[in-house]
Amino acid sequence: MTLKRIAFMQQLLTFMGLEGRLHLEWISSAEAQKFVRVVTDFTETIRRLGPSPLQPARHRQAANVMVSPPGIARSAAPDEAAAVAKSA
Repeated sequence: MTLKRIAFMQQLLTFMGLEGRLHLEWISSAEAQKFVRVVTDFTETIRRLGPSPLQPARHRQAANVMVSPPGIARSAAPDEAAAVAKSA
């Protein structure tokens, strides 16, 4: 059943333009070196693919900055609220 679900998700991600961003590997808890190799290889694959094509450019430039979609208000984070209060 897992292989069937992974195959379906890979097809769905390909349709969405996100091919290559899902990987399944069976690894025993006794296979630490294999785990490291698989994670390292997949991380390199994701880096080569680059940022998600579904993210707007402003998100790709500053991925750690939360930006709300147009027309949707976002409440300030506690540190932002403190900065606003200090400047007032």
